[in-house]
Amino acid sequence: MAAKTSLLSYVAMLLFLSSTHFAIAAGTEQKTKWLVPRTNITGPNPNDYECESARAADYYGIGVRLGIYFSWITGWVANSFVAGDIGGALDTNAIFLFANLVAMVRCTITKVLTQLDCVILMHLSGGTVFSVLSLWGYRTCHYLGEGPKGIRHFGGFGTHLRLLLSMAVAVYGLWFWIIGIQPDTTEINVDAGPCKTVYTFMFAKVRADGGVRIFYIIICVGCVIYFGIMLLASTLALYARLAKAANLAKQGKWRTSTRLHYATGLYHKE
Repeated sequence: MAAKTSLLSYVAMLLFLSSTHFAIAAGTEQKTKWLVPRTNITGPNPNDYECESARAADYYGIGVRLGIYFSWITGWVANSFVAGDIGGALDTNAIFLFANLVAMVRCTITKVLTQLDCVILMHLSGGTVFSVLSLWGYRTCHYLGEGPKGIRHFGGFGTHLRLLLSMAVAVYGLWFWIIGIQPDTTEINVDAGPCKTVYTFMFAKVRADGGVRIFYIIICVGCVIYFGIMLLASTLALYARLAKAANLAKQGKWRTSTRLHYATGLYHKE
């Protein structure tokens, strides 16, 4: 009887320890973030390692970066001097921005992207949004030459596509700087190698999870608010245009344009 009791106690102890082990593992899996620092060993020597993922060349290799940089230059030249090429330059920059966005979102979900990869891709995406990408033409020679009337060259499909892309990048950036990278990135030390800490450049070498992280969070919040307001205004404008089209159709005025006319309220110098 005593032997049976001790055997049952032993089995119960094993079950308890097993359940505790699985609970800890499950909690560990839940706490681990999607984006983690990672040291990729590439050779037998101590310096044979990389902090980016194996697919980094596809994300932001030298060819990709040169393409993005040259698209910024051509975009600036078109915006400033060549009005006829503004549309093509904006489309080129929008394509690169879309490619960066797909890479960030897809590879974050599949847990392929590292924090360093995402920091670089966010810099490239932010460079496009804050340098040459124009929604309503304020950065172009149309606005400089025509004042508020220059907005008539914008507002079509391309404008709203760039608006959606910019909004998506801002939302992802907000997620990344709040959740994707934090001080002590994960509750578990997933990497004790030389890539444990991710750095970026802000007039000096700084930790990406330090004070610059708060700055980027503020920037992303401002972008989400701004692009959100623009998206809401565009949705209301679409509703107004559809209502105008329906009203004209009822009156049989098929040759009358449904295009809406806007005034920005800004003067030429502003």
